[in-house]
Amino acid sequence: MALRFFGTDGIRGLYGGSTLNDNIAFKAGVAAARVAKRQYGTESPSIVVGRDTRVSGSVLLAALTAGFKSEGGLVESIGVAPTPAIAKVVSLSEASMGCAITASHNPHTDNGIKFFQADGTKPSEALEQELDEAVGVADSEEGADWQPVEDAAAQKCEMYLESVRQAFPQSMLNGKRVALDCSNGALSAFATRVFETYGAKVTTVGNSPNGSNINDGVGSECPQSLAAVFELGAFDMGFAFDGDGDRMIAFDESGSKLSGEATLGLLAIHAKAQGALKRDVLVTTAQSNLGLDAALGRVGISVRRVDIGDKFVSRLMISEGFSLGGEESGHVVVGDFSMTGDGLFSALKVAQAIVESERSLGELASFYEAYPQQTRAIRVASKPALNTCVNVSAVIEKLENEFGSEGRLLVRYSGTEPKLRLLVEAKTDALTSDAIKRLEAAVATDLS
Repeated sequence: MALRFFGTDGIRGLYGGSTLNDNIAFKAGVAAARVAKRQYGTESPSIVVGRDTRVSGSVLLAALTAGFKSEGGLVESIGVAPTPAIAKVVSLSEASMGCAITASHNPHTDNGIKFFQADGTKPSEALEQELDEAVGVADSEEGADWQPVEDAAAQKCEMYLESVRQAFPQSMLNGKRVALDCSNGALSAFATRVFETYGAKVTTVGNSPNGSNINDGVGSECPQSLAAVFELGAFDMGFAFDGDGDRMIAFDESGSKLSGEATLGLLAIHAKAQGALKRDVLVTTAQSNLGLDAALGRVGISVRRVDIGDKFVSRLMISEGFSLGGEESGHVVVGDFSMTGDGLFSALKVAQAIVESERSLGELASFYEAYPQQTRAIRVASKPALNTCVNVSAVIEKLENEFGSEGRLLVRYSGTEPKLRLLVEAKTDALTSDAIKRLEAAVATDLS
């Protein structure tokens, strides 16, 4: 069944618009309390909430809190905190669930609501469906005067930071020079001091949030910001985070941005060397380049793919007992610590790999070479089932037979636009170009 309010990662949209506003936040609070009551058989469910640095966050928090309390629930606000901290605090407390008010890497005009289960994981498919339906039938309080929420439990963020600190040797980064970009987001008050705890010499940008500058020319979606820092000094490594701190993009000693696949791959190789990569499997998504499979296959690591979205990565890791996963976009899930993407923790894992291997980050990433890739977004008049498109189906089947395990293609309709999206990867540029041209011709015949 299609979800009405929830998208790929919770409820998200332009703040004040039809998909996200104060009233929807209130109804989400009501829904969360009702679902928690049914789950745990209690009349007083509890929720840990936090937010990123967007100016709209405090208002949405007030509305959601009012909704949750209207059903007899108890709310603990930990203030401005990275999303993975909220997940961790929930897992270490006795709360019924958690909630992060954030729109991650989106501009400050957007916002969102992400829920976590009592164990700190993102909602299962069944729970997400239940929450979505509960929002749809929740009582409305449009136009209410929401009361500001006191961050009475702000110190609980230290539970997360202490868990991070305990995971790595205390002097791990002594003498290392580290550049950070906190995206003017939720990690602005935390990332620098955590890295300094391990002895690093840190230069930080994007750590002066004002409510409207989150992700504005800084952070994981704007790699040129941190690249510019490398032009001004010498660093051993760099990390750019997104607004809520669940993504991380790594930079090597030359200031070059690593692809998400290279970062995931080097972490997998390091984990395998330490005996910490369960079943020698890395979980990633359909978006990841096939070159990752080839490179990791040479060292005895296999790749499992899921739909795009770190919640799908986590779900497979949980169901099959895998310990590492992530996305090209910068989400890294280190299952032994948490089953949600954690930018700070994964950055420290990369730093640990550098120190323990006694190699530079550029050297660690050299294992990986992406396959040539081409993509297209072709406007279509309608969206018939692809298996009814004779020419497209025939070309897909023929290409898959030709590629075998040395190439792949994705053909899917856009969920939001009248477009058909094509992706082709193969071992050479010539094979990739030929395949995309054949697909385009078939699409023109069947869907023009």
